[in-house]
Amino acid sequence: MRHENNRKVIKMKRRNSYIMGIFLCIFAVYLVVLFVQSFTREHVSVYEVNQKQIAENENLRGIVLRDEDVVKAKKSGYVNYYVGEGSRLSASTTVYSIDEYGNVAGEAASIDTTNVTLSEEDTSSIRSDIANFRNNFDLSDYSGIINFHYNIENTLLELSDINIAKNLSKLKKESGNSTSFELVKAKETGIISFCSDGLEDLTIDKVTPKHFKEMTDQWKQLRTGESIQSGSLVYRIIYDEKWSVLVMLSKEQFSKLSGKDSVPVKIKKDNSMLNATVRTFTSDGNYYANLLFDKYMIHYLNNRYLDIEIQFDNAEGLKIPNSSIVKKKCYVIPEEYVTEGDGKTTSGRKGLAVISYTKSGQEQIDFVPIDIYWKDQDNKIYIDADLLEPGTSIINAGDNTRTKMQATEIKELEGVYNCNQGYCKFQYINKLYENQEYAIVEKGNAYSLSNFDHIILNPEIIEENDVIY
Repeated sequence: MRHENNRKVIKMKRRNSYIMGIFLCIFAVYLVVLFVQSFTREHVSVYEVNQKQIAENENLRGIVLRDEDVVKAKKSGYVNYYVGEGSRLSASTTVYSIDEYGNVAGEAASIDTTNVTLSEEDTSSIRSDIANFRNNFDLSDYSGIINFHYNIENTLLELSDINIAKNLSKLKKESGNSTSFELVKAKETGIISFCSDGLEDLTIDKVTPKHFKEMTDQWKQLRTGESIQSGSLVYRIIYDEKWSVLVMLSKEQFSKLSGKDSVPVKIKKDNSMLNATVRTFTSDGNYYANLLFDKYMIHYLNNRYLDIEIQFDNAEGLKIPNSSIVKKKCYVIPEEYVTEGDGKTTSGRKGLAVISYTKSGQEQIDFVPIDIYWKDQDNKIYIDADLLEPGTSIINAGDNTRTKMQATEIKELEGVYNCNQGYCKFQYINKLYENQEYAIVEKGNAYSLSNFDHIILNPEIIEENDVIY
């Protein structure tokens, strides 16, 4: 007998899953949208501030102009000088003697020659000339080599005349009433030089572009120790400490200089920094600037041409991109209206005592915390204009008279969004220099940026107080 197991099969009812499918589809689309947006949306960029020094300078070679002239001998003969290169002359200074035959000066020079020695000043001068020549030696600078030769030669020739100068009284006795020997005094006051380049009468109105082609010193030594002819040049005299350097400019250089009254100038010869008064002008379609100085002329006594560096813009500060700069409207309020909060949430915070009114019209004082963006030289503070309604009354809580004022004065400040703390905070900047790409801003005061601060590079896509992720 076979037993059969009776099994009851129950059919399970299938649930409808189309709702879950729709939800999954929507979620997938949302993820795709977020994914696409992450590639297409502009991201906040952060820039680290760094210290920077800039200098927009122009290197030029200019012509030295002075109020100067040359003096000629009235008779022929041998010349001996009694003053040194660069000496200041008065009307009573005996500058030189002219000896027709050379006998008188020769006899005086032979007296007591053993006592002629180099002084400390002479030694220092020669050493200085040699050191300057060695440090600035350039095979292509022929004029520099010639100037070195003249400087040394002038010193040695001056030493050879020392004995004659010491025995000047003997010279007079030796000569008696002889017309062959004469002591010549300076007719005018000034500074003496014993070289000439033939350009002593050059003035601004005589300068042409040709003068800027062959800009090499061509000095001729006047102190030779040999017999000279009547009418020969015996020395050069400079009448004034004022002097100038005339430079020829491009149109762009002229535009940069024409709006300035003065500029710092570095003289490349000795790296001296001088402040020059600027006089720009044009002539026959050419652009020029005359840079005027009122001291140190004697340092460049025997230079007709000088290499200079005009320093148009010099600034040292923090470099920031121009794209990071934003403008913010601020209320301008006297600093004495600032007070400190005394509540639990505002304790120690700076703020303003603002007057408001209840629904019943009763006056009350509210404390409004503030961030001070900047304080100017008149002790006025700049705060966010969004903090107060126009015309809001503020009370001076620290004044016994409790004076009031209305917030009405609004000015714009330039600044950046500082994000050191993880959120955007407006910070004032003071520009020292700016070009098309970046600015150099001040550092070192309580309201300015500091080196290595982090700022928002593209502030147009973010707001102040936004958190940076």
